[in-house]
Amino acid sequence: MSSADITKIIDESCRRLLQSSSPSVRYWLLTDIQGKGREDSIVQRTLAECECYPARVRLLKTMKDDGTWPVSNVARHQNGTEPRGSTDPIQATLYKNLLGLLHFVTEPDDECVRRALERLLEGQAEDGHLRGPMTHGLPQPHYDGHALYILFGFFMEHDARVRRVADRLISIQRRDGGWTMPYLQDVRYLEEYGHLKMDEFIRLMGTDERHRYDPGTVLDIPSCHWTTMMVLWGLGDLPSNRKSRCVQRGADFLLGRFFQKNPHTNFYEDRRNWTTLKYPNNRCNGLAALEVLTKLGKGPDDPRMDKPIKWLISQRYRDGLWTESNRPHMERDQWLTLGALETLNRYNNS
Repeated sequence: MSSADITKIIDESCRRLLQSSSPSVRYWLLTDIQGKGREDSIVQRTLAECECYPARVRLLKTMKDDGTWPVSNVARHQNGTEPRGSTDPIQATLYKNLLGLLHFVTEPDDECVRRALERLLEGQAEDGHLRGPMTHGLPQPHYDGHALYILFGFFMEHDARVRRVADRLISIQRRDGGWTMPYLQDVRYLEEYGHLKMDEFIRLMGTDERHRYDPGTVLDIPSCHWTTMMVLWGLGDLPSNRKSRCVQRGADFLLGRFFQKNPHTNFYEDRRNWTTLKYPNNRCNGLAALEVLTKLGKGPDDPRMDKPIKWLISQRYRDGLWTESNRPHMERDQWLTLGALETLNRYNNS
């Protein structure tokens, strides 16, 4: 498909979305795709509407003094596609709601945001990784990537604690260019532990046995597609990181595995995850991967991008929007369409 054809798709869908979008989606359309600055009068009016947007106001009003939120019954009993082990619903809600505040155009100097960001960084390990929502205490690079996306989005890149998270991720990149969950995704490749069930292995790693196993000695174990995508989602959100050798190696790994089955059974194994549309990006899918790859500079000059971009365009409905399913969800579908348009715009202009 020619650049002119993609431009036509972007223009048509952008006009359609502007007619029905929430203030925050409209703000990102105006600034990221139409290139308007904050001094523009339309952007100024949109920012004023963002301030009063009910979903944003609700998040700020319901935050507790310690920077967390009350946990819904759904979150308390949710069983998703996360690795085995217990999930801390308070931490999971913290990640979810901070991402919401970021996307709802909340300023980083807001007192509530600062409290929540401090809570996100609380309990950082000596080696730099964050404890995340999983309670087993094993490093979770995909959650560190998720956290970095939030922290960089709120302009905390100069905080020494944030730099330690990024440095830690860079230091554990595998030889194939990707990332994996140390311990959890290595276990079946290790002869002395391979016979254990995942829950048994997690319990064993909570004892002194953990100190006998060094993840740095198993760098040839294949990386996880979606852990890699999540790490790049975080590292690549800082412009100064995007051209680094580490991040570009990761991008080549991810693009080279597009549409392929994940070699690890505990994290979105099925190849069908590549051809689904889900929001937000931590619900790993093909659109999320393309958002990351185009942000890292992958465009028409890389022939490997051609098939994924054609797939994304093929998912556009007749009304010019992208949707998660045949049962439209107004809020999520707006964000999906925004993500698709930003992806196509970056691809076309790279």
